[in-house]
Amino acid sequence: MKLEITREWFERRAKLEGDLEISAGRLARDPAPEQTQLENSNDETPDPMRMAFGSLVETMRRQKGLSIEKLAERVDLEVSDVMRIERDAHFRPEPRVVFRIAETFNLPGKALQQLSGNTVPRPGLQEHALRFAARSGDSPQKLSREEQRALAEFIAYLEKQQG
Repeated sequence: MKLEITREWFERRAKLEGDLEISAGRLARDPAPEQTQLENSNDETPDPMRMAFGSLVETMRRQKGLSIEKLAERVDLEVSDVMRIERDAHFRPEPRVVFRIAETFNLPGKALQQLSGNTVPRPGLQEHALRFAARSGDSPQKLSREEQRALAEFIAYLEKQQG
């Protein structure tokens, strides 16, 4: 009996694998780069997941008492990029940046890659992300109790997703 494995079989298997643990180059950013890039290129609608990612980064930064400059220094980024992460729902940071942010704040990296738009989000993440973003404030002051509670709940959810 001869076993024949075709290119189509490999492509089907690759699509079934979905969630990439290790990757390099464009695949690390986009599981379907051609399709996603075309879909997003003319889309003016802000991405709610990236909005939640920006809110999470800003809230964590404020909780730790870090300025934008200090966070930029810790993650080896330009200040303008940290500002774009926190405020621009169209901006997608590089996977290495998201990894450094996860490391800096001791957050689950896979979940942050999903939030940032670098990988496909798992079911339920968007709902939790939007709930978190809606509850987090815009004040540059110390976090309110409500913001602290929202942050703690969202981090617990992200850690549960990681495991």
